[in-house]
Parts: sequence; structure tokens; C-alpha cells
Amino acid sequence: MDFTLYLKQQEMRQKTIAGYTAVINEFIQWRDALPDQSEIVTQLLILEYKSYLKTIRKNHPKSINRKLAALRKWIQYLQATGKLKEVIAVKDEALADIERWKDPKFLDKNEIRDIRKGLEKEPSDFLRNRDRCMIYLMLYLGLRQEEMLNLELADIIRTPGKQKVIIREGKGGFYGELALESAELRGAIDQWIVERAKSRFADSPYLFVSRKSAHAGKRAAVKMIQRVCKTSGVQFTCHQLRHTFAKRIIDETGNIKKAQELLRHKHTSSTEIYTRHRKEELNEVLRKLDDVM
Repeated sequence: MDFTLYLKQQEMRQKTIAGYTAVINEFIQWRDALPDQSEIVTQLLILEYKSYLKTIRKNHPKSINRKLAALRKWIQYLQATGKLKEVIAVKDEALADIERWKDPKFLDKNEIRDIRKGLEKEPSDFLRNRDRCMIYLMLYLGLRQEEMLNLELADIIRTPGKQKVIIREGKGGFYGELALESAELRGAIDQWIVERAKSRFADSPYLFVSRKSAHAGKRAAVKMIQRVCKTSGVQFTCHQLRHTFAKRIIDETGNIKKAQELLRHKHTSSTEIYTRHRKEELNEVLRKLDDVM
């Protein structure tokens, strides 16, 4: 069994598998360039590689930690397959809180208003209704781009007393159900479903189809964002729509546990980034010191 198959058996996402494999190939290439090196991996090699990443490659600690996560999983694989018997500790680089979390970028009310107006400028009924539905699912329910694209018609429940969106397999393989409480979102879904019924791919199981395919993919999402950025004058990404949803939940409820459930985060620490002071706010404190010192 090779490393890739080992990761697949653990139900890791293809993107993660590709990233981990690239890191291990990089590590092996570095290791093989060392003189008189015959061991697969040792504790000393791990320490030397961390030093190499810091001092020679000048990697940021967060980049180093991503690579160490791949090495940690590779060592588990080597031990599970009997290729390594030594116990090796792979410790992350320490980070201050201000560096540990990347500031999420939110959209303010004016930007959201401009995006909504920009959506209505699209002349194609098909694209306008689909773009609106895509964006509203991310903005009003916090869906990730991949979750939104993988929705099927059967995942949209619109029966009396039971209106919800089902996430069959979110990040980490988690199942989730989110109530369709937003009238704006319900309207956007209804308009798209009416328009979708006119498509030659109306029989597709997927909620989002394109004009050339029975399943709209990442390319369709990229083009959608490009269109709306142009018509609205607002530069944004799919994930910023999710960040905006998260920030609104925190601001409205002040309850991190509720936000965690709605965002479908496994750990509270993932949700805490929306409660921290933004770096710009902290920088402003430092700028004002000239006036008080």
C-alpha cells in the first residue's frame, strides 16, 4: 500500500492528498541530497528539515506547520506499514495568537448592497438567476463553494413545515442540515429552479447546471464571481461570502457555540477567528502610542 492509498482509506479529500504528497516528495528530494543519508526518516532529520525550512527556505511558520502536518501523517503511514519502528515526534512551530489566525475578510453592508445590485445587471436570465442562487446560498447559509456546487435537487427540501438544505458531505465528510429561514434565499432558489427547468439538463440530479454541462463545476463558480465583481464593482471571493455570514452570526448572537454549529466547524478554535481583534485594529492601537507616550 502506498502513501496515497493510505490517505484515501482515511477518507481525506483529494486536494489534501495532493498537498500532502507534494510535501513528502519535497522532503524526500531534500533528504536524498544530503551526504551519506540512508535512513527513511529520523528524529534528527525532522529537526534539520525544520531548520532548513526556517533558515534556508525562509518559510513562514504557518507554511512550516502545514508541511509538518504532512510529515506527521507520512510517519503514521510508515509505522502502520511496518517500514518505520522508531517513535518520532513532530512538533509545530510556535505562533503568537496574532500570527496564528489569518484575518477573515468580511463584506460590509454597502458591499453586499452593491453585489445584490450587480447581480441584477446580468442580461442572461439563466446566469442572473443561477448567480443569485449561488451567491445567496453562500451568503445566507455560509455554504462553502464546494458544498454549494455539489448540492442536488433532492437536497433542497421545500415541504410545508420543513424547509431546509442538506449538506451530504461537507468539509471533513460531515453531514449537515440548515433551515431555509431567509425569504431572500428561498426566493432566489425558487427563481433558479423555474429557470433551470427550461435547461436541456433539467433532468440532472444536481441543483446547479451550466449551459454546456449537467453539473456546474468550479470553473462556473470562478466565472460567476468574475461577472459579479465586474457588475458590482466589489472584489470578493466565495469564501468571503462565508466569512461575512459567520461574522453576522457572531455579531447578532454573541454566541460562539451557535456560530460553530451553523458553520459546521469541528472545533471551536476554527470559529474563534471571527471573535478576535483584526490586525488593523491592533495596528491602530500601536499607531496611537506616539500620542500617549
